[in-house]
Amino acid sequence: MKRRRGGTACGATLLEVALAMAVMAVCVLGQLGTQIAMARHARVAGERERAAFAADAIAEASLGASTRAADEWKARVPAIVPLGTVALASAGAEGVAVTVTWVASRYALAPVSLPPDLCNGVAAAEGHACVSLAFAK
Repeated sequence: MKRRRGGTACGATLLEVALAMAVMAVCVLGQLGTQIAMARHARVAGERERAAFAADAIAEASLGASTRAADEWKARVPAIVPLGTVALASAGAEGVAVTVTWVASRYALAPVSLPPDLCNGVAAAEGHACVSLAFAK
């Protein structure tokens, strides 16, 4: 029987490669999970951004002499955010608050019912999110 040159390290390189591939696979899966979570949170942030845009547009349109523009924006809210609703509430002598409520994404951090004080007095049902914007007329 002939002895191999370099000692008795048969198969050690194969084991090192397999271990390196396993570590790399775990790292890739972790990175993939992080990317998916970032995409989900970007979607939730996009919904909140569109709701804030709608509330701002309604507030700007309400400053005019005619209510026609504000009514048009109120009609657009369900198309801007999923199942969106609008509520206008008095906020003091000359203040008005616009609250846009919509069905929160299932990926939102805490899709639970919000207390009315978080939605400027408008009760949001469980699984809904809201944005409230106060302005002076």
